[in-house]
Amino acid sequence: MATAKRLFVLQYGAERVSKALSLVGGDPEHYYWEPLFGALVETDAGWVLFDTGMSRANHESAEVERVYRGGEAATEPLDERPWHLRPSPPADRCTWGLPGDPLVAALAPLGLQPGDLSLAVVSHFHWDHSGGIATLAAAGVPVAVHADELAWARSGAPFDAGFDARDWTAPGTQWQTVDAETEVAPGVALLPTPGHTPGHLSCWVTLPGTGSWIFTADATDLAQNLLDDVPCGSCAGGTAADEQQAEESLALLLARTRETDARLIPGHDQVVLNAIRHPPGGHR
Repeated sequence: MATAKRLFVLQYGAERVSKALSLVGGDPEHYYWEPLFGALVETDAGWVLFDTGMSRANHESAEVERVYRGGEAATEPLDERPWHLRPSPPADRCTWGLPGDPLVAALAPLGLQPGDLSLAVVSHFHWDHSGGIATLAAAGVPVAVHADELAWARSGAPFDAGFDARDWTAPGTQWQTVDAETEVAPGVALLPTPGHTPGHLSCWVTLPGTGSWIFTADATDLAQNLLDDVPCGSCAGGTAADEQQAEESLALLLARTRETDARLIPGHDQVVLNAIRHPPGGHR
C-alpha cells in the first residue's frame, strides 16, 4: 500500500457508557468516560477523515441523555467514581462535545473546514460516530460507508437506542460504498470488521515514518479488548452470527497488527487517545 503524508487525531467529545457495552462480560455497573474521536489523514488525494463524532443536536437531546442514563430523566448529578484523566467531563450530563458543531470545532485548530476534506469515512451508524454526516453533506464532501451498513440502515432495522436516522438520511449526502478491503486514498485502506454492526469498518493508515496505524472504531472499544482478546460487548444485529463476526473481526485486527507491526488504536479509550495525541504538524 502507498503511504499517506501525515495523521492528526481529533477528539470531538466523550460519552459515559457501561463497561458491558465495550467488553463481553464487562461489569454493567462500571462506567467509563469514553472519547469520541476521529483520524484525519493528509494524502496525495487530499484530506480523508475517519469518523465524525456526535451531532450537536444529539449532545443536547433530552432523549439521548435518557438513553445514556438507562431510561431515566437527567434530574440528578451523576454518581461518578473519580475521573483522573483530561479532559474533565461534566457532572450533570452523560455526553459532552466541543462547542457548536463538534466536527467543525475539531477541524478549526488545524486551519481546516469540512469543505476542505476530499472524503470522509463513517465506521458505522451509531450516533457517536455518524453525527457529522449532515455537516459533510452540506459541504459537498463524499461519505464512504460499507454497503451492508447503508442497506441495513435503509431497511429500518437500526431504530433502537444509539441510532439516529437523520444521520443517514441527510439531504444531498454523496454516498460511496465499499464491500471489501479497499484503499480509498494513498495510504488509507478500509477493513470490513462486522459484528458490532453488520457493516462496521476499521481504518488502516500507513505513514512514511511511523508505519502502520489501525483505528478499530467499535470493533474494539478499549485496550483491554486487545490485551485480553475479548470482543466488543454490543452487537446491534443481536444474533449469534453477529457475535461470531465480532470475534472474527477482532482476530483479523490482531492478525493484521502482527503482520504489519501496526499501532492498534481502540475506538473509545481515553488513555490510549491521550498517549497518541499528535505533535505539532501531525504524525508522519
